[in-house]
Amino acid sequence: MLRLLRWIAVVVIISGGQSARAGEPPAGKTTNQTTGIALQTVLEVEQTARFLALLLDSGRAVVNDYQALFDEPGRAKKGFTPAVFERQLTDMFRSRSGIDLDNLDGSRIPSLAKKLMKELVETSTAVVADLQSEITRSNGSAGVIPAIYGARVVSHFTERTGVRMKQTALVPRNAANAPDSVERSALEIFADPNYPREKVITETTARSGVLRLMFPLYATRQCLDCHGEPRGALDRTGYPREGLKLGQSAGAISVTIPITK
Repeated sequence: MLRLLRWIAVVVIISGGQSARAGEPPAGKTTNQTTGIALQTVLEVEQTARFLALLLDSGRAVVNDYQALFDEPGRAKKGFTPAVFERQLTDMFRSRSGIDLDNLDGSRIPSLAKKLMKELVETSTAVVADLQSEITRSNGSAGVIPAIYGARVVSHFTERTGVRMKQTALVPRNAANAPDSVERSALEIFADPNYPREKVITETTARSGVLRLMFPLYATRQCLDCHGEPRGALDRTGYPREGLKLGQSAGAISVTIPITK
């Protein structure tokens, strides 16, 4: 079942206990006919997946904001410690979601989301700690970019939790990030400039017993340093530029979570 859901609709359904659309039955009392799983369960897993994608992207955004500092030659002490990162991540995620990572237990979100978000924060902070030797290089070639940060985070997070996360794009630089058929279909939808930014794409199937969520990503100004124009010209890492423009679709975060009946 492929569904396009506005994020605000998911929030209303979960926190209010009723569907955002008039005439629908209360959440938790309906069964998804495709999966045989209670609708409330599906929505809670879906909300969890959305939070995880947003949290990963918030960490990417923090790394993105510090890019110029990382690449500044002659400056070994960058001040980007794990503690600084975690504080910035907390602020970034709060501004985007309204949820305080320092008070997850007091938040009105699914228990699964609380558990996995704590794991993702711990994993993200540990990755920044592991990257310190690269971040503190003084020759201006730190090589720490959002994609590298994200790749390490999702690898460790999947090992720790079994929840599969992936950064993907229609034409990825890393072959490991190549999209499967479901991801490719979603990426092609995201590539439409008229597609609403607030929409994620989710899929649940009875055969797989999992929920898949695709969270769209868009090119920032810092992204354009390596992925912008002129298309085909080599960037500082030796890769040909993709010719992206500011705000253009730049891939997606894929999250796959098992659904328990």
